[in-house]
Amino acid sequence: MLTIERDDAGQRLDRFVRKLLPSATLGHVFKLIRKGRVRVNGSKGRPDARLVEGDEVELRMPDDALAALGTRRRGRRSAPAARSREALRVLFRDEHVLAVDKPPMLLVQPGDDASEPSLDRMVLDLVGEGDALTFRPSLAHRLDRGTSGVVLFGLSAPGLRGLTAAFRERRVTKRYLALVSGAPDEDVFTCDLPLARDPSDERRGKRMKVSRAAQAQSALTEFRVLARHPSAAYTLLEARPRTGRTHQIRVHLRASGLPIVGDPTYGDPRCNPAFRDATGIWRQFLHAWRLELAHPVGASDVHVTATLPADLARTLRWAGLALPGDVL
Repeated sequence: MLTIERDDAGQRLDRFVRKLLPSATLGHVFKLIRKGRVRVNGSKGRPDARLVEGDEVELRMPDDALAALGTRRRGRRSAPAARSREALRVLFRDEHVLAVDKPPMLLVQPGDDASEPSLDRMVLDLVGEGDALTFRPSLAHRLDRGTSGVVLFGLSAPGLRGLTAAFRERRVTKRYLALVSGAPDEDVFTCDLPLARDPSDERRGKRMKVSRAAQAQSALTEFRVLARHPSAAYTLLEARPRTGRTHQIRVHLRASGLPIVGDPTYGDPRCNPAFRDATGIWRQFLHAWRLELAHPVGASDVHVTATLPADLARTLRWAGLALPGDVL
């Protein structure tokens, strides 16, 4: 008998069983429910029934059959790893939301190389997987490998659902810092250009481009100048993406004639080698600086700031620029 707790509640019975028995096909799950092998509070369950906290779910199957379907069980909370506590800077944490400062060049999720560290794994080492049957702490959004700064995780099912909805409904204010080559004419400007996958990028399939094709998605980014180099060689910008498209800020700045310094994909190939030689940095100068939203479960707002990391602070000095007082 399984008791539904907070982080397993709110989902359909068929989806709950599918997560509980990860080796079972969806058809097998429906068959189990239809034949009465899944009981909720002693009665035959319905696939679309929403589970609530306190429900009792019973799987009427032999233990060997359950084992073959890879039944997930409670008590999977892992011990925090000391290396994660040292490597990850926690910016905000309560029972529902975690904000961390992502280091540069760290994947947010595991890639093809299973041995490569990822932010997702490090957070699970830090907070544990929890005691829910079908939920574990999870990313609410993503950053590119070469971008540093604020990343949010949902530590509870209500927290993750609320965060996901806030990003989807554009109720999150995101502010980035970007160092670009060149100088814009205005101190405040907007880029409103739709984006689509670049079909010529066959190797990776992730490169984006400005496009008017039918499948292109609207993309809007607001920019504000924070500091200008006297020679107009470099400009420090604040970027506020109003939509959340892949590589949006990077593509919009390239389209505006202001490529991000060091960007290996959308930057200026003539300037990047000199930049790397001078600073020793092999990534774009893009930092997720501030993030603001209403708390997904509580009444207060969440305001999180990630200070400029050492490599970008050093690069800013090299460019002869300084952060203005309201950014420090």
